[in-house]
Amino acid sequence: MKKQASQTISACSFYMRNINQIIRFLPRPTKERVVNAIITSRLDYCNALLYGTSAINIARLQRIHNTAARLIMRSPRSDSAKPLLRELHWLPIVCRADFKLLVFTYKAMHNDAPVYLCELVCSYQPTRTLRSANNNMLEVKRTRTKAGDCSFAVAAASLWKKITNSH
Repeated sequence: MKKQASQTISACSFYMRNINQIIRFLPRPTKERVVNAIITSRLDYCNALLYGTSAINIARLQRIHNTAARLIMRSPRSDSAKPLLRELHWLPIVCRADFKLLVFTYKAMHNDAPVYLCELVCSYQPTRTLRSANNNMLEVKRTRTKAGDCSFAVAAASLWKKITNSH
């Protein structure tokens, strides 16, 4: 995962340096489109795999995301990026990865995903009749390794459980 994050960061940094040379001549909607097309598309590519990765990798990718927001808004590096991300309606990197994983989970639960993903998502069937039986809960499989915890079947079920319990 570290290698993929490093390659993504390297590519995004290269393109941001190039975009920075022309960005002052562009209106804001065009800036957003250019950065979305070139930078955020690279950050979002396979970002569901970021589930369970180290905080260092997430922080490095978030730094690139913050820099892209500052590039659009022409904001100095010393300014906080949170208000910029909020104004651009951008989620932080961790939330983007979780959201993509949850979208895959929702589609798998409703058979809109590929068959290999639908087979990995198991609905929770309680042994007794419970009021919570129709809450679209998923069975969280037990694993003994960190890699097992990051697998789609386990990550999808645990994230789904987290959002259903928060409501």
